Amino acid sequence: MTASKPPRMRSTARNRALATMLLLASSVAPCLADEVLLTPGSTLKGSSGGRVRGQVQSEGPTEIVVQLGNSTTTVPTDQIATIRYDGQPATLQLAESRENGGQLAEAAELYRKAAAEAADRPFVAQSALYHEAAALADLASIEPDRLKDAKDRLTRFVQKYPSSRHIIPAREDLARIQLASGDHAGAEANVAELAKIPKASEKAGVLHARVLSNEGKDDEAISELDRILASAADHPITQREARLAKAEALVNRKKYSDAETIVRQVIAANGAEDVAAQSAAYNILGDCLREANRPKDALIAYLHTDLLYAKDKQEHPRALYQIAKLFRVLKQDGKADEYSQRLRQEYPRSPWLSAK
Repeated sequence: MTASKPPRMRSTARNRALATMLLLASSVAPCLADEVLLTPGSTLKGSSGGRVRGQVQSEGPTEIVVQLGNSTTTVPTDQIATIRYDGQPATLQLAESRENGGQLAEAAELYRKAAAEAADRPFVAQSALYHEAAALADLASIEPDRLKDAKDRLTRFVQKYPSSRHIIPAREDLARIQLASGDHAGAEANVAELAKIPKASEKAGVLHARVLSNEGKDDEAISELDRILASAADHPITQREARLAKAEALVNRKKYSDAETIVRQVIAANGAEDVAAQSAAYNILGDCLREANRPKDALIAYLHTDLLYAKDKQEHPRALYQIAKLFRVLKQDGKADEYSQRLRQEYPRSPWLSAK
């Protein structure tokens, strides 16, 4: 039998760590204009050094418009790592620094303060409010008593700012929170709203498949994911999330070899430095191998997450829990006790402490 586990709460917001590093790097010189920092590999024409400098005129779910002197340029939101607004509160950058350092509770409070300080600047305030809710969502994955607060904040955000440039990741975060709290009906309704946003239908499809899988409808989930994989060839992040979701569904269907093949493809296709991709992939690989009765191989997979990707505070406690169990299976009780103690010390409020 597969060990019960809390729903995995992944978030596109995990790329905020990269965005924060880019933002800090850009702060060496004073900013006399809004600065739009682009994602690595951005194909935007007219950008310079991976950024666009000008005045943000408008923001929407799929694009923003930046004035550059007497002309304007349109920047797709999926190519934006972050925006540093001219004259934004110093509290906002401090919040980003705290979040990047894993101090999520403090980061959320600072984001809330920054939103209040920027009340007369809608784009800045919206960004701060979204990141407050996202930080709480990340925190809820290791402190379940934060689930309600995170859900309330995200619900409030999507209702108040339906045209924000953050609406797509906000609805994604909310769907994961709803799944984690067992609110499948709420997740279905939220995903349906996400699907209505241009360019978000594939993201909505992956989340819908996760809802189906959580309801035990793994065959339906796999069919949905196969459709997305066929249609989203040019969207690497969507491809990655769809493949990982499919692998999890295949594990549930006891198709361990197929699941292992897919996860190893994800590991090979993403850089070793991509914490968000690799930590989840190695944990799912561990699940495949553990369920296939290959405990030593599974242990190696989970140890990858512990040794290389411990900064991922959503996946790391999951790895520690499974490592402890596998050492117990392998009759290495001393090692099992060591990892169980680490889990209790490093994540004293984690739901993995009560997992079976």
